[in-house]
Amino acid sequence: MKRILSYLCVAFLFVLMQGCASRTPPASTVTTFANEKPDTTNPKLSKLVGKNYIKGIVRSLKQEANSQLWNYEIDGIETTNGKLPYVNFNHKTVLANEGDLVYASFDGMRLTEMFVIKEGFYKGGKSNTYTPPVKKKSTSASKSKSSDDGGAGKRDKAHQVIGVPQEETIKF
Repeated sequence: MKRILSYLCVAFLFVLMQGCASRTPPASTVTTFANEKPDTTNPKLSKLVGKNYIKGIVRSLKQEANSQLWNYEIDGIETTNGKLPYVNFNHKTVLANEGDLVYASFDGMRLTEMFVIKEGFYKGGKSNTYTPPVKKKSTSASKSKSSDDGGAGKRDKAHQVIGVPQEETIKF
């Protein structure tokens, strides 16, 4: 009985060791030829699939002479939520000018919408930022004149307290 159990244990150990042994990988069936060039497509110019969006600056806008189409190049400034970093496409009309900040949506390779967020946002290598005009301090004489303009932003009445209604009726 001990012999049978020892033979079974040795056989079991042998089976376990065979399962952990390294195996040679199968022969590769893919052949490559020396004259075949690898795929060198620019990842920036890859084909678009599905719904895509870009928020960016129109870097160049050129008209193609033979096809009467406008070629747009947009560099994305925001790539969150899967927005595109770069787009190059053609359209038959001028939708935005160079340097404009735009938001565009594409369905596959076709432009569906383009919104101009800010015109002239980026010109000559500098982004234009809006600075509000400086307000001049008014004198007491000009304050009395400006009270007739409606006093935007100022309250001309005291705080009114409205009481709780005493009864309420609903008619159908």
